[in-house]
Amino acid sequence: MVIAKRPQRPQFVVCGDGPLAFRVSFALSTRYQGDVTVILPSAGSKHGAQMAARDHVRIVESVRPDADAFRRARLDDADAVALLDQDDAGNIETALLVNELKPGVRLVVRFFDDELGAGIADHLPNCDVLSASKIAAPSLVALALGEARHLEVPGIDLVVGRPSQLPGRPLFTLAALDREEAVVLPDDDTGLEPRIAVADAPPDPEPSKRVRRPNGRVWYFVRQNLNRYVWYALAVLALVIVAGTTLVSLTEPAHWTTALYRVVLDTLAGADPDEEARFVTRGVQVVVTLISVAVIPLLTAALVDAVVRARLAAATSGPGSPMSGHVVVVGLGDVGTRVLATLLERGIPVVAVNLRDDGSRGIPFAREHGVPVVIGDGRRTDVLKAAQVGTARAVMAMTSDDVANIGISIAADSIDRDPGAGRLSRVLRLFDEGFARRVQGLIPGSAARSASALASPAFAASVMGPDVLDTVPFRDRVLLVAEVPMHAHCELEQRPAREVDVPGEVRLLAARRRQKGFATDVYWPAPTTPLPHNHHLIVIATRTGLERLRARTAGPDQ
Repeated sequence: MVIAKRPQRPQFVVCGDGPLAFRVSFALSTRYQGDVTVILPSAGSKHGAQMAARDHVRIVESVRPDADAFRRARLDDADAVALLDQDDAGNIETALLVNELKPGVRLVVRFFDDELGAGIADHLPNCDVLSASKIAAPSLVALALGEARHLEVPGIDLVVGRPSQLPGRPLFTLAALDREEAVVLPDDDTGLEPRIAVADAPPDPEPSKRVRRPNGRVWYFVRQNLNRYVWYALAVLALVIVAGTTLVSLTEPAHWTTALYRVVLDTLAGADPDEEARFVTRGVQVVVTLISVAVIPLLTAALVDAVVRARLAAATSGPGSPMSGHVVVVGLGDVGTRVLATLLERGIPVVAVNLRDDGSRGIPFAREHGVPVVIGDGRRTDVLKAAQVGTARAVMAMTSDDVANIGISIAADSIDRDPGAGRLSRVLRLFDEGFARRVQGLIPGSAARSASALASPAFAASVMGPDVLDTVPFRDRVLLVAEVPMHAHCELEQRPAREVDVPGEVRLLAARRRQKGFATDVYWPAPTTPLPHNHHLIVIATRTGLERLRARTAGPDQ
């Protein structure tokens, strides 16, 4: 379903009172020029009050979105409904209710569980299921790694980012600056300052492995788990053995290895009286036996304590061996879990940190995939040291608490770096974009982003139609990556591919052949290649450009 242009403003219903609902309702009421009714429990909540203050946004209070709430929200007049609560089960129930009250209405549902969401979308007409954390995670990971981001388009392997981040020569510029003015999709970037470009993605790297020094696991265990009393006991034993060996070898005609053999057995296995031995030898036996009786129980107790502590800490105290070049992810909620999954897909070693072992979504996922988990407050340096931040490539503060994320970044900056470890990249998750810019100025070398700000353009675009696959934000602009079907007898049928491009509005990325309703293969048409009506155009466009392209690819009766 595509919302056509018309004199009256389109009508939308949004359910939710979180950051994503706030940003999507703002986009729909401004960028998409619609009237938005938001159903939420309380208009006095933080984001409820912010939404109520916006023009063309109306609030309907209801503990839960029920039939009465949708009646008051005028669902019958709505062009689309967005269910944006962070509650998969509740969103399923509400989606079924909306479909019952107004069958076929455009429906966009927020889900974390991909499999469950796909199953629901298959059973509801005109429904798209999106995950805010899944949309935001690739951009956050790319920011932490200082790399370009892959476009989320099936069959296309392209990356977008700053020209300096791209693996090869840019194919073309997506966004640039003309002095301080933003320019998007320029036909020619001569005289402009390119800021975002697109290029072919590099080959997938081999999965990274933890960097270990020789015998690193054993030495790391020893350093982490043997306390100073163990070292004291070992030092005393060593001193006793050395002194005893020296005295025996000096007083008896025996090789020093024989003397060492006798003293070690006397020390560790108990004395075996020898009345024929010389006086000095018997004295040494008595002394080492007495000392060993005192020291060996202490050593045994200390070793048992170290082993027990190591076993208890195995699941909660991070890596069991030295790591280098890894990424530390702090906070294993929805966003942190998606970030963790994205890093693992890239083959990058990860250490996770979470405040409590409280059943957070990401803890079982991390342990299932062999990721070390440190339980503790990421604002404490000892917790970050347990995650080996000193040799890490990046720290990503992904909790839902802005203040905690700032504290994590500051604590990470205070930890000494190992020689050769390089600069530590720090990425913070913050809600307010203005606040994020100020924090970046306060904490040099850090990068702050809002997960809801990264995800909301895709949700808002999906509300307008089902063909948007990805988004590329630039300042206050958003470019939409979309797959648009070409219908029979449309304006572009059999026209050369170059006619799809409109400077400042649309750029053709690729085309997809369609057979019997299934996606087959993607191809890159030459500028003069005629476009058949049963193919799909994969483009990157502005909102206005996409609307105009939809009109050019629609059939005469649409």
